[in-house]
Amino acid sequence: MWLHGRSANTIAAYRRDVTRFFASAGRPLMQIQLADLQAFAASMPEVAPATRARCLAAVKSLLSFARRMGYLTEDVGAALRLEKPGAPPVERILAEAEVSRMIGAAPNPRERTVLRLLYGCGLRASEAAALRRRDLTAHRRGGEARILGKGSKLRVVEIPPTLWRELQELQSSPAPDAPVIIGADGRALTRKGIYRIVRRAARRAGLAQAVSPHWLRHSHASHALDHGAPLPAVQQDLGHSSLTTTSRYLHKRAGDSSSKYVPGMN
Repeated sequence: MWLHGRSANTIAAYRRDVTRFFASAGRPLMQIQLADLQAFAASMPEVAPATRARCLAAVKSLLSFARRMGYLTEDVGAALRLEKPGAPPVERILAEAEVSRMIGAAPNPRERTVLRLLYGCGLRASEAAALRRRDLTAHRRGGEARILGKGSKLRVVEIPPTLWRELQELQSSPAPDAPVIIGADGRALTRKGIYRIVRRAARRAGLAQAVSPHWLRHSHASHALDHGAPLPAVQQDLGHSSLTTTSRYLHKRAGDSSSKYVPGMN
């Protein structure tokens, strides 16, 4: 009941998080104390701040739900304050040249198009895997895709003309429910399949780090803002709930200054 209505990815992640918590606490839900949550938080120094915050948020959400349902007499997780994760680590934003090498080293049009879709449109791997022909609409400048993102939020993302043509060339069926991204076996490419494509591309490009599809999403945001894209446009395309999240990708360029944009000062 607690996870009813959430996306498949959220359900999977939250199940892993609470399973990890109960293994750490060593006691059932009705016996959980605030000290168990504090010990759990302290046991994850090697975990990325965003992941640690999600783990703790999952546990707090379960405890709060159990209290509302009357299963618990009090919500012991309410007193635990969550850290606000900061900006994404620098190593999770690829340089433009690194992205170009990844795309250029793709062994076939299918994998190249997958990489260009993730980077060019800032999609999550799960969003790209879920795309169906009915989600695509053509227009004179290329096309657009309706994306169902986190929290079941629907957004529309522009697809540039060249990428649009590449996607159309990959299509094997005109059926509305046909997948946009096809795997080597002719079936819909899965989220795991997209991860494998990205990791292979990173190795071919000579990148030592374990690059994931989300790095291309981070890079999309950072590079678009660096080239002058309006912050609200990037927020809308990535499906961020607030400008604060999107603004983490802003970088001050050498020689740039807000004084240059004040009328009459130059």
